[in-house]
Amino acid sequence: MAVDSKWLPISRAEILPKVLDGLQQRFIYSDEIGDVLSAALYEPCNLLLWGPGGHGKSDMVLAALRAIGLTDDEIFIQSFGEGMSEDRLWGGPDMASLDTCVRYDTSRSFLAPQYKVVIFEELFDAPAQALLPLKDVLTRRVFMNGPDRVPMHAKVVIACTNKDPRDFVEGNDAVQALMERFLLQKEVRWPQYEEKNYRELFAKVHPNASAAGYELQRLLSRVIAGLNEEAFTMSPRMALQSLEVVANCARIRGDNLITADAFQSIRFVQGMQSYTADLTRKIEKQLPSGAIKLKLEASDLRDASEDPLRTPRAEIPTVISKSLKSRYIHCDEIIQVLTHAFYQPCNVLLWGPGGHGKSDMVMTALRKLGYGEEEIFLQSFGEGMSEDRLWGGPDISKLDECLEYDTDRSFLPYEMVVLEEILDASSQALLPLKDVLTRRTFMNGSRPVPMKSKVIIACTNKDPREFAKDSDAIKALLERFPLQLEVRWPSYVQSDYEALFAKSQPDASSDKRKLQRIYAHVIASLNDEREAGFKVSPRIALGGLRLAVNSVGRHGRKRMIVEDILTIRNVQGMESYKRDVESLIRSALLEGGIEVLLSDIDERAIKLRGEMDAINAKFDAARTFEGEARSEMNDLAIEAMIELISSVDRLRMELVQIVVTDPKLIQWKKLSEKNVEELADEIEAGT
Repeated sequence: MAVDSKWLPISRAEILPKVLDGLQQRFIYSDEIGDVLSAALYEPCNLLLWGPGGHGKSDMVLAALRAIGLTDDEIFIQSFGEGMSEDRLWGGPDMASLDTCVRYDTSRSFLAPQYKVVIFEELFDAPAQALLPLKDVLTRRVFMNGPDRVPMHAKVVIACTNKDPRDFVEGNDAVQALMERFLLQKEVRWPQYEEKNYRELFAKVHPNASAAGYELQRLLSRVIAGLNEEAFTMSPRMALQSLEVVANCARIRGDNLITADAFQSIRFVQGMQSYTADLTRKIEKQLPSGAIKLKLEASDLRDASEDPLRTPRAEIPTVISKSLKSRYIHCDEIIQVLTHAFYQPCNVLLWGPGGHGKSDMVMTALRKLGYGEEEIFLQSFGEGMSEDRLWGGPDISKLDECLEYDTDRSFLPYEMVVLEEILDASSQALLPLKDVLTRRTFMNGSRPVPMKSKVIIACTNKDPREFAKDSDAIKALLERFPLQLEVRWPSYVQSDYEALFAKSQPDASSDKRKLQRIYAHVIASLNDEREAGFKVSPRIALGGLRLAVNSVGRHGRKRMIVEDILTIRNVQGMESYKRDVESLIRSALLEGGIEVLLSDIDERAIKLRGEMDAINAKFDAARTFEGEARSEMNDLAIEAMIELISSVDRLRMELVQIVVTDPKLIQWKKLSEKNVEELADEIEAGT
């Protein structure tokens, strides 16, 4: 078979040295990868690279291709996955020919004549409907686009996947057939993950580090190696991001000084959420016992550019801290992770149970950083999220020619982007989003549209660790968010809710503070009575408190009673509490809300006195009737009287259960007992 040796800008003899040189500048343990890449380009033939995520498979391929002189316009990159379709594979429908036949716009696919090398990411996650026709084209190197033959010009297809092909090829004929079209295959992973390996990686990234920088690299390498265990190994990508956040701690301090606390910031790095051990303790164990003070220099910082955002870098920590601490409690960690995200800048994922104000805190911080509402792109994802919506919807004016999107209506032109419930979206939307977050360019038809977003903050109520297990599309997307944090309170006890109420109403009077204390006690008691995992969220707590206060005002009362607190049953998330919440609240008030119970008894006593007057009126009315009508009216009055007596007895029993030691409450209880007894005497006299 004749070999085409003219398709590359360099001679075949230069391929191996150029590729090796291009990889050795940035990567470690890359010689074997460089050798197999050069073999694929030399032949030319297809290549499969597989291995655990975070090892830079796609990055090494791109570095090698650029090293031999190929431009980005000559390299086609596409992500596959569960949402990959045949329609997407071949470039989407050719709108101009839809009135005659179904054809694809192959100029937007890997078949376009300008592409010399094709990179398919996560190829084997795609359904058989996409893999089988791809196998045919890779075999014949021709695609039948309706009646037209479209030749495949690319000489080499390089597939990258995080999966071990040996685990999923058996029993999947489509995958097995496709794998046979990749002559070369290579696993990409380090031979070891020890301290020396990470030190070598850091030296590649910061070859001109100062003495303090080298010491930082040594200490961090030791920490990372100490964290590695059988179920967890920190990838090169995670290690580099760890170095980034630790080094940024020095810049955030303002004095470029690294202390022991800086190493704790690696808990924000993507992937550390799966680490189940006591992270703080294990990090401390790897550090020297004495104080750490390392003064970094400019050469130790990868990004020394100034003020990438609207607010000067030096002001970001103070701005974010003040803006959040004035409104939220337990927000120290989110202040830290947002500071890192805006300082670097880079993407961040915030996740955790609903009702904790993730989006609110992000929007508060962004406004304080100088961004108006119209300058922040906010979009909710979900099961109905489509690729069409993601990119701004179709450009109607061009539909008769091609399918292009109105990207001005998408997130691409915005510096600051907030994506809510991102993990609920389908693979069809997540896969192209992952591509754009990686390349920072969206191919709108044949026109590249740059992504101007500097920080993308994704918020979700779902645990990404659970979703990443079942969805490769989500797992790949999560890797594009270098920083991640679970947002929840460390505890949900009475003092937490009191602190929350104090933040929401800093000028509340002493009486309102007392009501807030009682309400906080009730909520904390509700947490204790529910199954493991349920906690009354800050949103539910604040909403319930507002409803209770409104109930007092709406009913014209001066004091809060149990009925007011029971309005929490109408707050979203409390539906399952409706059956037993009243008894739980009354039990909680016996421990920490006697004032409400006494007010409740006084209020009910007033109502019962009114009921007694109504019963007496019925007896009086019965005297004006004759015969059976008189008997019926008397029977109704007697039934009401019996119920009234039972209600008074309940008030007596409730007063007996109330035990108080405070002199004011003792006096109040005595007065309530006196009122109830007077009511009972009046009822007895009436009967």
